[in-house]
Parts: sequence; C-alpha cells; structure tokens
Amino acid sequence: MIPLCLWHDMNDEKPPIPKAWRTKVGAILRERKPQTVFIRQRARRDWASLTSCPFDSALCDVIADALENEELIGKKHEMDEPGEAYGFIFQFQNLAIYAKVNLIASGEAVIVYSAHRPLKGHEL
Repeated sequence: MIPLCLWHDMNDEKPPIPKAWRTKVGAILRERKPQTVFIRQRARRDWASLTSCPFDSALCDVIADALENEELIGKKHEMDEPGEAYGFIFQFQNLAIYAKVNLIASGEAVIVYSAHRPLKGHEL
C-alpha cells in the first residue's frame, strides 16, 4: 500500500483538485437526486468486481469521502461531454482506486467514468 502523501510526491506537478469542484461533486454524489449521477457501465462493473459492496450508492459515498481530502491531487481530462473532469487515486479498504468523474457544464450532475484499480501504477 502506498500512502496518499507518496502519490502526491510522485505527482508533484499536479496541483490538488480545486475545493469548489470537490465540494460540488461530493454534494451531488451524496444527494443522488434523480438525473444527477450517471455511472458508466464499465465503472459499475469494475467497482462491483473490487468490493463486497457493489452498489451504486456505496460507490457514490466512497468517491464523495475521497473528495473531502484537501490534498487530493488529480489530472484534468477533456471528455466528450462538456464539463470539468478529473482523474484521481484514493485509498479504500486497503486498495488503491482510480476514479474519473466529470462535473457537467451546468454544474448540476456528475458522470462517473472510472472506478477501478490504477492501470498505470500510482501515476495519474
């Protein structure tokens, strides 16, 4: 297990994910109002294969918990859907998890693209 601070050191050139983005996305994930959280099938399958709690609600809560870390670093991504998307690595039940989430342009919904073990080690 690599501590989060080491991931930060390995990705020094990447700044922490902005607090406003983390706060907005975390709130949307926790509220789970209809038509505000969209989880891609691949993310859903990957998440279900990793944990003993394969439910969407658990995935939303775990990502929302990770976003509370003020030092969480991420890599910004351009996605097909307009919005602000970040990929980031966090720790859950002694597992490193890579997630990619898009706060869509309206700021009222999120898309979870990824929720799996990091494919490129601990580099974003």
